[in-house]
Amino acid sequence: MSILGALASAVVDEANAVAEAPNPIIPAMDEVIWGTLSFLILFAVMAKFAYPGLKKAMDARSEKIQGDLDAADSARSDAESLRGEYDAKLAEAQAEAARIIEAARSDAEQVRQDRIAAIEPEIAEKRAQAEADIEAAKDRALADLRAQVTSLAVGAAEQIVRSSLDEAAYARLVDDYIESVGN
Repeated sequence: MSILGALASAVVDEANAVAEAPNPIIPAMDEVIWGTLSFLILFAVMAKFAYPGLKKAMDARSEKIQGDLDAADSARSDAESLRGEYDAKLAEAQAEAARIIEAARSDAEQVRQDRIAAIEPEIAEKRAQAEADIEAAKDRALADLRAQVTSLAVGAAEQIVRSSLDEAAYARLVDDYIESVGN
């Protein structure tokens, strides 16, 4: 029995040792107290010294970001207003170009009408001159024709008269003619 008793005594000693061993999940109470005390001291030091500087840096960064956003909004609104002005000026320039083109067309048409009006009297004068020249040429041609016809008629009449008139009748006819031409 002594072996058995020694074994039982060893198991009981081992069980007592296991029962007294600390739990690895739950820390010992003195560690909890020191850990809590260290945390509170560190938290107080951080809250007193580090937090104001950190808050100031965060506020400055937030203000800078807000300023950048405001500047971007301002730049965007400026760009939109500039674009509106540009569009208005472009529309105005296009309208002005259309007015200038229309004025140029109107001026060109007026110049054309003025030139036509200025040339019309000259054309009418040249037409009248041409008609007068034609009429004069016609009159000359008729006069020449009459002269030739008269000359031919006189020549033919002379031939007829010479053959049919005697000397006395011929002399009397010439005298009558000279007398009628003289009056």
